[in-house]
Amino acid sequence: MPKRARCPYCDRLFNRDVLDAHVEKCRTQEQVGNNLELRSQKRKIVVDGNNVAYHLTPQERPQAQNLALAYYSLTASGFDPIFVVSAALDHTIDSPSSLDSFMMSATVIKAPQGTNDDLKIIQLAKKLGVEIVSNDRFLDWIDKFPWLTSRLRRFRMTPSGLILTM
Repeated sequence: MPKRARCPYCDRLFNRDVLDAHVEKCRTQEQVGNNLELRSQKRKIVVDGNNVAYHLTPQERPQAQNLALAYYSLTASGFDPIFVVSAALDHTIDSPSSLDSFMMSATVIKAPQGTNDDLKIIQLAKKLGVEIVSNDRFLDWIDKFPWLTSRLRRFRMTPSGLILTM
């Protein structure tokens, strides 16, 4: 069975070979304003910022552009994303000034130095009762938080943005 993913705009399932073309079509309709009811339904979602920043990066160096693309894609899809990042991301990201700009424009929670950002993500998702966007499987935490696997939303990055998968 071919891999499938959801369109971040209309939430329909597509085979990955046709998904990018469909996303571009939905994005154009969104910009024109054909999807007003979707924009008015902002659902909170917690995003593993480090996981998104490191996704498919060359030389294992996180990219601020990934965070911006994820923010744009999720807000356009009707989500109100809350990004959780580690304190160490400031020192490893490819563009610290872009990260600072991103942190001013989006809702970003920085886990204090010396604390586990994964635990902060889990606690926030539990408190708000929302899903988590991450490709991390949180294997160290599943025994303590059995509800975790049901709230994880995997993603993939494309040039047009972040796409939530099944």
